[in-house]
Amino acid sequence: MLRGKNALRNRLKAWWEGYDLVEKPQHRALDLGLDHDVRYEREREYWETSRLELVQRVWGEGFSSPGGADYIMNMVNFFGLDPAHSVLDLGAGLGGAARTMCENLGVWVTGLEPDADLVEAATALSVKAGMGKKVTIEQFDPDTFNMKAKSIDCVFSKEFLFSVKHKREFLEMVEILLKAKGQFLFTDYVYTQRHMPSGDIKVWIDNEPMGAHPWAMQDYQDVFAELHLDIRVTEDITDSFRSLVTQSWADYIDSLQRKGISPEMAPALVDEVEIWSRRIQAIETGDLRIMRFHVIKKDTEALMSDW
Repeated sequence: MLRGKNALRNRLKAWWEGYDLVEKPQHRALDLGLDHDVRYEREREYWETSRLELVQRVWGEGFSSPGGADYIMNMVNFFGLDPAHSVLDLGAGLGGAARTMCENLGVWVTGLEPDADLVEAATALSVKAGMGKKVTIEQFDPDTFNMKAKSIDCVFSKEFLFSVKHKREFLEMVEILLKAKGQFLFTDYVYTQRHMPSGDIKVWIDNEPMGAHPWAMQDYQDVFAELHLDIRVTEDITDSFRSLVTQSWADYIDSLQRKGISPEMAPALVDEVEIWSRRIQAIETGDLRIMRFHVIKKDTEALMSDW
């Protein structure tokens, strides 16, 4: 297990200084009627950049952030989903969560993702998995987010809302698009209290590729109270999230000691380690936590009829 502020950097540095940047390619034998194997390296897909190949090696095939299929299923069990439900995945990334829900629960999922490269790759992966129609990933701008009112049963999001600058307006749209008694399940980076960020948190905010505009717990509670959204669950998952991140990176760096890494992927590796080092440092201040929220939209029509 990796611990300490600079654990990711230190582990990478130790590997870097002790091993060459030479990757052992994954080969497949060709039957050419010879008495020995002639092998070739798998060609990359047209969408498979060094970064997207890297993040899948760290987090799992089809995923661009922590948590594989089992992790996702444990989260969405709260929904009680069946094929009759419509699901919206905000910040869908490579679509791993959306495809997991589709494959295991039979639901149709629409994913929205700001990053054009991730959208292109996610679409290709859905088609490859035979889910091109049931799992669609579309590019969107969170600042102009707009969908049909009362059109979605469940909204899912994983560590995405912190990147949304105009969060209140965004949450208002979530409330509008949810059907009565619709559910909103999300995890996010959250301040423990309203305050000026510490040095490590400021470093994270200033360097976060997605942009970082985290809210405090009280901010979410206040806005949900003003909207027709009832908070059913708030859970601090910081410790399990941090363990998941550090263990995934430890496993990946251990694999580098056996296989090495290609020179063209090395810059992506350095960049990604820096991103996650800053995130972990911000969490370890104690002022930033990872929270899970389960929110239900109130049935306002039923409330009005009771009056």
